[in-house]
Amino acid sequence: MSNTRLRIFFASDIHGSELCFKKFINTVDVYKSEVIILGGDITGKFIIPIYNHGNHYEFRFGKENYSTSNRNELEKYIQRIKASGSYPYITSKEDWENMINDRAKMDEIFNNLVIESVQGWIEYAEKKLAGKNVKCLIMPGNDDSYVIDPILNASDIIINPNEKVIKLSDRLEVISLGYSNITPWRCPRDISEEEIEFKMANLMSKVDTGSEIIYNIHVPPFDSGIDSAPELDDDMRPKVGPGGQLMMAPVGSRTVRKYIELYQPLLGLHGHVHEGRGFSKIGRTICFNPGSEYHEGILRGVLIQLDKNKVKDYIFTSG
Repeated sequence: MSNTRLRIFFASDIHGSELCFKKFINTVDVYKSEVIILGGDITGKFIIPIYNHGNHYEFRFGKENYSTSNRNELEKYIQRIKASGSYPYITSKEDWENMINDRAKMDEIFNNLVIESVQGWIEYAEKKLAGKNVKCLIMPGNDDSYVIDPILNASDIIINPNEKVIKLSDRLEVISLGYSNITPWRCPRDISEEEIEFKMANLMSKVDTGSEIIYNIHVPPFDSGIDSAPELDDDMRPKVGPGGQLMMAPVGSRTVRKYIELYQPLLGLHGHVHEGRGFSKIGRTICFNPGSEYHEGILRGVLIQLDKNKVKDYIFTSG
């Protein structure tokens, strides 16, 4: 890819939504994107058990109970569950009730569903992108289990950019980091600010001198406006202020902000905070967070047009 014009599409935090993932891959055709980046938290959080009673199926999804004896109708429900970011799992009610008290068994089932889902997604992406002059970067985030890394790393078309420096065009490189500073939920890839500092320093040591840099870092910079999330009380419930308004607080990484201030990359591409949709300028660096509405099957993103390694234009997308 030359360094004259480059169109980048960035999204993050689709949390298992198969519909959002397919929309992400199809931005290559819809927006004529030459680089597409998925910035972490790609896997879901919940299993939806579907009880097989022999002659019909029953399950609860959202706040509704469903029952069907029609296999085609069941398949439509399964697709709705996948679109929302959850994992459908057909089982008997007795087996499920036995499993929910067995943490090891539940973890095994969940990981198997995650692996099956991500493998299917990567196969879909490889078929759609085969033969196209497109770079597709898909990175795990702090909420993602390490079981997905071998799947991402095995692809010849998809790039897992985590902790790597990737050349996008002449004198334009992207460094990627899928971790977060410690969250209240203690997610798989939550690490200390000191560890983030070590990883950032290592990445920056590998950047070519004179290159423009894009930071593809899952967690936003601290107190940037795109890292504001509901403040939680001791019971992990959102705090409510006067007038019933949620109390918001910055939750981003101080280290990420420090490195943006120090090195002034061209762009900062971030996710992590679903409510943080927007942009922020730190010095000359424009930092983006497209936000997330995955549970509705809506893909939020940002389309960025570069010209001669400078930001010419950008637009937030939703659909």
